[in-house]
Amino acid sequence: MKHAGKIALVTGGSRGIGKAISMRLAEDGADIILNYKKDSATAAETAREIEALGRKTWVFQADLKDDKAIRGLCKSIKQEVGQLDILVHNAAFGTMGNILRMGLYSWNAAMAINVTALLRMTQHLAPMLGDRNGHIIGLSSIGADMTFSEYACIGVSKAALESLCRYLAFELAPLGIHCNAVSAGPIKTRALDWFQYPHAVDNYSEVKSPLSRVGRPKDLAGIVSFLCTPDADWIVGQTLRADGGISMGENFLDWLEGDEKTEAKAKQATEWESAVERARK
Repeated sequence: MKHAGKIALVTGGSRGIGKAISMRLAEDGADIILNYKKDSATAAETAREIEALGRKTWVFQADLKDDKAIRGLCKSIKQEVGQLDILVHNAAFGTMGNILRMGLYSWNAAMAINVTALLRMTQHLAPMLGDRNGHIIGLSSIGADMTFSEYACIGVSKAALESLCRYLAFELAPLGIHCNAVSAGPIKTRALDWFQYPHAVDNYSEVKSPLSRVGRPKDLAGIVSFLCTPDADWIVGQTLRADGGISMGENFLDWLEGDEKTEAKAKQATEWESAVERARK
């Protein structure tokens, strides 16, 4: 197993994308430090699932917008675990809404959890990661460089996270620490409920992605696991986009209406079938 003997901290690691990452790293051999904010029952259940794979777990509560809580989390890791190979910053916060009406509390909380928490954890845990040629992964969003309605609070903070990951990569490389970010498109988790019309996000993904579906947590988990292996050591300070091709470009057929769209799609399908048949000959 590619992560045998390693220990990984996954913030927000007990549900959604964080749980998928925790489970995948455990499947690949790592013991897991689970951080959660307040849902202790879900964290305990995820820990049991990880332990059923034969891995060890540590479960620590910490609200990552609170610097005192971050210091306590890092102290517990140093004292109770004593080793760290992988830091995955998945925990996130964001308030949907018009940027002109965005409250300062929501704005500051997004910056604190999505950006500052990674900085502060790295400052405390870098010596442990350096001892193990460790990896840091920040979970970002395509909203960092694309614009979506009511997404400014999250998108701006994720853009800052990507920039932070580049600077961490640049400055920590001499210590043997690798840092990258993974930028995700829409993923089917409870976070989509933040949007005023969650079904519109599903429809957007199904139309825009050539794979014709919204993302799933496991779509990101394998990517994160790979970036924490020696095979990815030449990837430094990069933001790897994993969005099912949503940001790749436009299919103008999607913007036809009614019968035009039906006819064009049918013609395209016929042309594909013909091309495939010729290629087989």
